[in-house]
Amino acid sequence: MLVDNLMIEKPSFRKVVYVEDLKKISREDFSHAKALVVDYGQSDIKVLNALLEIKNRYENSYFILITRDACYESTIENILINTIADCTIDCKNAVRKLSACLVHFTLEDQQVTIFKNIRWHHLEKEQHLTRMEAILLPYIVSGKKNKEITRYLDLTGKTVSHHRRNIYRKFSVTNLTGLYKKFDHSV
Repeated sequence: MLVDNLMIEKPSFRKVVYVEDLKKISREDFSHAKALVVDYGQSDIKVLNALLEIKNRYENSYFILITRDACYESTIENILINTIADCTIDCKNAVRKLSACLVHFTLEDQQVTIFKNIRWHHLEKEQHLTRMEAILLPYIVSGKKNKEITRYLDLTGKTVSHHRRNIYRKFSVTNLTGLYKKFDHSV
């Protein structure tokens, strides 16, 4: 309803796509969208993985996730949400914030400000993750293999392997399962 009203009021909002089911959106919709509004109401890592892949393909689109408090209980989910979303909105304040966010995105010369979840921010700082490690971590926790990550981020396999090892070392784990367990215990 909000998006429909905004499209009537502001012609520039015609490029906003509201997503309830990713399977119902065509590639053409994604490629023409200025912003994607995703109602992410229930925890679902598969949906986040799909959104991460979409974000890589359509990097000029803004991703706005409408979330619930329950979506932030998992550290892995936090990492993925913070990587995907240019803006996250708690559904209680969705109408007010989404309006402001969309108006902000219509101003082409404006810088996008991303607010990270506080637990993810502290974890990132406590482990002294480098910028590249912070970029790679969402792909690693989403289960992507090094070869897939190299394609998404246009990096060499050696670079990805090096940073993956550093991430594991910083979290004192030897594999992805250990990293999952570490995140489960950091709650």
